[in-house]
Amino acid sequence: MVKLFRAYSIRENYKNRDVVVVDWFCHARDEQGEPYDSYITNYHELGADDLNKACRRIDSFLTEPEIVELKRYMDRKFGFEVRIDELTIPFEDGRKIPNFSSPSAPSDEGEYIDLSEHKDYNLSIPIHGYCDLSEPPNLISGSWK
Repeated sequence: MVKLFRAYSIRENYKNRDVVVVDWFCHARDEQGEPYDSYITNYHELGADDLNKACRRIDSFLTEPEIVELKRYMDRKFGFEVRIDELTIPFEDGRKIPNFSSPSAPSDEGEYIDLSEHKDYNLSIPIHGYCDLSEPPNLISGSWK
């Protein structure tokens, strides 16, 4: 089974916050690597909506070769470190697969970053980033905007 990873970067002093976590994810995967039922223990017990959400979440995670590409690109283009967490698979419950590509509740406070819009983007998949800016700005910075 192909290993899956959460990829993220830490941005300091961004938009009046001391630290912001940017989660990197595949925006739209053309083809899956492994059958979804190999990643989800209760795959055949899920309803259509839950199954659709679970499969989209699995597709958003990165594989080892994609992590290597992303790390090289981010280091070369932006100087950001990309950190990773290997996910424990198979997922016991398809309804509880983590979702790092969007906020837990709809909000205008989040910010999406489309890496593929940048000049010289050459990664094999479209990678986007998401950071949650719903926390209030740090008062130490002296700005509330």
